Amino acid sequence: MVTRKTYAVGRATALFGLAWLATTTAGCGGAIWYVLSKDDLAARLIARETSRQYAYEDRIASLRADIDRLASKALLEQDTVESRVDELATRQAELESRHSLVAALTDTLQSGGLMPAAKPAMRVRSIKPEEPVRASGVTSFAPIMPTKPTPAPDTPPLRGAEGGRPAPWQSGEAAPAPAPAQRVAAVLDRLETAIATTSAEQIETLKEMDQSLAASQKHLRAALAETGLDINHINPVASAGGTGGPFVPFKVDPSAGPFEASLSALQPRIAAVFRLRSLSEQLPLARPMAGEADFTSNFGYRVDPFTRAPAMHTGVDFRGETGAPIRATAPGKVVTAEYSGGYGNMVEIEHANGITTRYAHMSAMQVSVGQMVKTGQQLGRVGSTGRSTGPHLHYETRIDDEPVDPTRFLRAGAKLAPAG
Repeated sequence: MVTRKTYAVGRATALFGLAWLATTTAGCGGAIWYVLSKDDLAARLIARETSRQYAYEDRIASLRADIDRLASKALLEQDTVESRVDELATRQAELESRHSLVAALTDTLQSGGLMPAAKPAMRVRSIKPEEPVRASGVTSFAPIMPTKPTPAPDTPPLRGAEGGRPAPWQSGEAAPAPAPAQRVAAVLDRLETAIATTSAEQIETLKEMDQSLAASQKHLRAALAETGLDINHINPVASAGGTGGPFVPFKVDPSAGPFEASLSALQPRIAAVFRLRSLSEQLPLARPMAGEADFTSNFGYRVDPFTRAPAMHTGVDFRGETGAPIRATAPGKVVTAEYSGGYGNMVEIEHANGITTRYAHMSAMQVSVGQMVKTGQQLGRVGSTGRSTGPHLHYETRIDDEPVDPTRFLRAGAKLAPAG
């Protein structure tokens, strides 16, 4: 028979077993939950780190793409700069070549008296590296060669995914200096402007020359027309001197540009003016005596001072004091220097194109036959030798030994005197 005590002990033992079972079960469940929750946390940590890694790798790939793009852009800009520099150097060489032509024309016109010698000539200086630009039109041109830009670095410093700090000018600080590429572009722009200005002024110089030569040509033709000669069919004789050499034509293509077109139009004008100038220097246009012309007898019909009969006067008579100097009216060769009947002491000079001049009634002759004389050179002195009523100079101009009115040549010389 089970006693109450025995029942109590058995019940306590059962309760203890249940408690131990519950405790064990709870511990195992906690351990299982701990293990499971730890694995989930690790999985989330791994997933988050993996996502960050992928994002960082994407950022790195994007930055490397930017690096490649910037490097390509830098190389392209470098090629562009080199191309512009080569173009500027070519244009600089063209300017220097044109300058030599303009300078040669200027010297020629100045030496010929067709252009003021005081006018400053253009100066073109060569391109020099890293020299400040001081282009001021025709008088100075000194472009510089910019330093070539360097490519971007292969691995620029990375920035954080959140972006960098604001730009200085966005936060109120001073604006940064222009980038090297911008500075180079600005220098090249200034050089192109300087070259264009110099080129335009060279063309303007040629146009000014053409205008000046056109005025000289008109003036010379109008003066030489007074002589009555057909100046289109009279060629000046080459003057003596140490010049010569083979003829090599200077060819200019007027379609090459405005400068070449202006130079091509200028060449025939220069040739025409120098031809007229040379012709005027060989014709007897100067005065045989100093001072204003005071004629005592004109060319043509007159009453003979001795017979009082109608007569032909083959020259003009200049009033003059005995001993006054008589000068050559053009360059030439003395063909006569002797006493010649009614002319008295007479000097005859042979000029170009069949023209001769005679100087009569001299009191003294100071040249000899065969002597070459220049314009203005003294030939003798005023007198009254030969068929003469008093001291004076009988002056004749002949073409192919036919007397013509000397006043035609003297009027031409009077028109040219102010221009000379």
